[in-house]
Amino acid sequence: MTFDHDALFRHTYAQPEHAASLLRGVLPAPLVAAIDWSSLRLVPGTSIDETLEPRHADLLLCADAHGCAVLLYLLLEHKSTPERFTALQLLRYAVRVFDRFLHEHPDAARLPPIVPIVVHHGDRSWRAARTVLDLIDLDGLPPAAQKVLSPLQPNLHFLLDDLAAASESELRERSGTLLHRLTMLLLQFVRPARDDDPVRLVRRWRDLLAALWQHPGGRSGMYALFSYLASQLTAAPARLAAAGAQIHSDARTMGKTIADQLLEQGYQRGRDSGRIELLLRLLRTRFGSVTPDVEQRLRAASPEQIDVVAERLLTAESPADLFA
Repeated sequence: MTFDHDALFRHTYAQPEHAASLLRGVLPAPLVAAIDWSSLRLVPGTSIDETLEPRHADLLLCADAHGCAVLLYLLLEHKSTPERFTALQLLRYAVRVFDRFLHEHPDAARLPPIVPIVVHHGDRSWRAARTVLDLIDLDGLPPAAQKVLSPLQPNLHFLLDDLAAASESELRERSGTLLHRLTMLLLQFVRPARDDDPVRLVRRWRDLLAALWQHPGGRSGMYALFSYLASQLTAAPARLAAAGAQIHSDARTMGKTIADQLLEQGYQRGRDSGRIELLLRLLRTRFGSVTPDVEQRLRAASPEQIDVVAERLLTAESPADLFA
């Protein structure tokens, strides 16, 4: 049960109701007024880049605005130091969105507008460039040359929701759904409290959590939030049951279920780790050495993939054959 920042972000904001809460708070007022929020929908196959680095998660949504489709691209940035070239990375993603659009609409005469949005949580507020043009070095050129070159450069400007610049009370008081507000709070404030007791954290936001528990459809959101707590905190899993009891007597069972899953995952992870170490020893015995690439792929393998590698080890002529 690995439920990290990306998983929580996607769980919450892949649902249009909660995505609308986030978007209404970051989009300029004229665009908020122009969008038909009942039309907001997640674009299938929403991750634009399946090779996103571990500090990123992305979602692509679409909404109608006076008969025009508007694409809304959300990127979660959760590096402790904001990525200097995030604007450039977003430009790449925007081009991929347009490429996908043209592939799906080969007869289109024009492209839909896209709004790139970065949601940042981390140890300090955002300080990196928010446009590609700010990354291009024109300083050494004469002013006249800068004036000519500047509009010729590829550019993109993104909107920023900087959770690291907001206080806890500001995030609590944001407008929008309960799950939206709780997701923002947990993304920003759980990581610095990794060694804290989940009971103490739950008490900080007990009013919001209790309201979510009572809300129709709120149980799935609560399960996601507690799964995130279980994955991020170092406290004993059994403390999750006690944390759940702070919200509602029935929530104690939910906390215990997640705790049991966490313990089982730890047991399975230990078994898989032992099997991987054994396979590595066997590989070195048979082939003399193992390249870093093979070792990395083996350590990243699922239990099912480990079984396949173990079978192929009997007939493989080289370590590369294990993943053929």
